[in-house]
Amino acid sequence: MKPLPLTLLTSALLMGSATVSISAHANEMVAQSGNVVVGYWHNWCDGAGYRGGNAPCVDLTEVHPDYNVVNVSFMKVYNLNAGRIPTFELDPNIGLTESAFIDQINTLNSQGRSVLLALGGADAHVELKAGDEQAFADEVIRLTDKYGFDGLDIDLEQTAITAADNQTVIPAALRLVKDHYRAQGKNFMITMAPEFPYLTIANGKYLPYLEGLAGDYDFINPQFYNQGGDGVYVDGGVGWLSQNDARKEEFIYYISDSLINGTRGYTTITHDKLVFGIPANIDGANNGFVEDPNTLYAAFDRLKAQGQPLRGVMTWSVNWDMGKNSAGQAYNEKFIKDYGSYIHNQQPPEPDKSPVFTGIADTQVVRGTAFDPMTGITAADYNGNDISAGIQVTGNVDTNIVGDYALTYSVTDNAGNSANQARKVTVYDDSQPVCPNAWDSAATYVANDEVTHNGKLWRAKWWTKGEEPGTTGQWGVWEEKGPASCQ
Repeated sequence: MKPLPLTLLTSALLMGSATVSISAHANEMVAQSGNVVVGYWHNWCDGAGYRGGNAPCVDLTEVHPDYNVVNVSFMKVYNLNAGRIPTFELDPNIGLTESAFIDQINTLNSQGRSVLLALGGADAHVELKAGDEQAFADEVIRLTDKYGFDGLDIDLEQTAITAADNQTVIPAALRLVKDHYRAQGKNFMITMAPEFPYLTIANGKYLPYLEGLAGDYDFINPQFYNQGGDGVYVDGGVGWLSQNDARKEEFIYYISDSLINGTRGYTTITHDKLVFGIPANIDGANNGFVEDPNTLYAAFDRLKAQGQPLRGVMTWSVNWDMGKNSAGQAYNEKFIKDYGSYIHNQQPPEPDKSPVFTGIADTQVVRGTAFDPMTGITAADYNGNDISAGIQVTGNVDTNIVGDYALTYSVTDNAGNSANQARKVTVYDDSQPVCPNAWDSAATYVANDEVTHNGKLWRAKWWTKGEEPGTTGQWGVWEEKGPASCQ
């Protein structure tokens, strides 16, 4: 049975024309007034990364406690036949019942953390029309009361930003929602994640949302990623700065300064409402990753020194922070370890001084040939000193028996810092070499599938069909892994 909108429920009760039973979640609503670290949470499993990694589905309670705002992704239109009002459906593949999901939101709330519902996403079809304001507001309220959400994040992208009457309907509806909870003494949080080029005066597709919710939104966390060469021009000899620029500290500082002060062609978002959005790692976005966190610390400290400290940082996503790269190595929540303490305590974290291995990769060996597990393997400490002599290898490879073998490399430096890394070694029969199938233009491939084509080995970074290996470019779906070891 489709639930009645709240306006209809209210009318029915007042008129005495219907008997309605309402089961609502007791939502005390947790809002953030201080610094924030925002992370998006995937309502799906096994996200494919831009560099061939994998993002698992996780329980909300597994999310690192330094994320004090978690955005559940996404509220959208799942089925146009059911109408154009977006909703939220918990993905059963995650393995959570609705009651368990609600309990997990309660747990985060009890820790002083906010859980918001994110509207949109890159592939969402949201197309509201004038007159939909109350219906959309009613659905947001229904979901908020049912699950215990603390607010809504506008994450419209691409054509959804300007589709139909979204730019007027959504702000008007969210003002209704804000007032609904304000009357109960609660702060329903409203945030936004605009792609930053849409915050310019010349291309300000997000400006109607900012203006329509002025005084009602809590903060804005622009996406400073996936935008190619977009950036900001700075006079005085600084020149053009982009998110891909090697001058990353300058980009972070000047793009933030431009938004804070409404200069260099950008609209104004005051410093206390500006949250800087970056990907968790190279798999989370096509570009925009901040390789050295010290560049962000330096830019943020510079803004703080001029009396305009930013509100915090945002990332896509908590799942990627807990994911693995294309080699199966865990990202180990590096994003939150780099920025959580800094944002909440204004102190950079202690750097990770673990040793670093080089040369460890999956390997294929012909049966009966010699194999030295140390060939080409080195290790260095945090300062770059060679500590290869201390590498220990556990596991065994019998090159006389065909099969897969697992090795683990370990090393400890003079300061007591340790590192471990796994390696897969495959022994195959020379007459029957281990080899992926040849690429098939009619076949569908997903992340990490391997094929041979034109004498080379290729690995898919994400879902693909009909795209020929060798034609998709450096940032395309197919990654060259070297010469094929078989015909």
